[in-house]
Amino acid sequence: MFLKPKKAIVRRNRNIHADIKGTGELDLRGNVEGDIEVDNLVIGKKGCVKGTVVAETVRIMGFVKGNIQAREVIIEKSAHIEGELSYEQLTVAPHADLVAKLTPRPLLKLWKDRKPVEEVLEGLRAVA
Repeated sequence: MFLKPKKAIVRRNRNIHADIKGTGELDLRGNVEGDIEVDNLVIGKKGCVKGTVVAETVRIMGFVKGNIQAREVIIEKSAHIEGELSYEQLTVAPHADLVAKLTPRPLLKLWKDRKPVEEVLEGLRAVA
């Protein structure tokens, strides 16, 4: 039997005012004001990021105001993005709201010394 990789979740109605930098996948359904650097990021329909996003893969269904650097960016129809996108591969669904400068280029290397994103969020819960 195959095990699904673990992912961290920021639930709806949760507000984080801090940077999130870690390894693994982050499922964002709440609000983050700060930079996010993870391996994979999914921003749900009610998810909101105001800051810079750096990831291998980013799937956006919610709101982003800031710059995004990723190997693969998937923008769903419910997404609203303001900022600059640097990417290797870009997919944009019809009716997505995109006000951004698009720059196709290879991703800068991710910061190597990162903790698992679950540990980073646990530390934020203690403070928030």
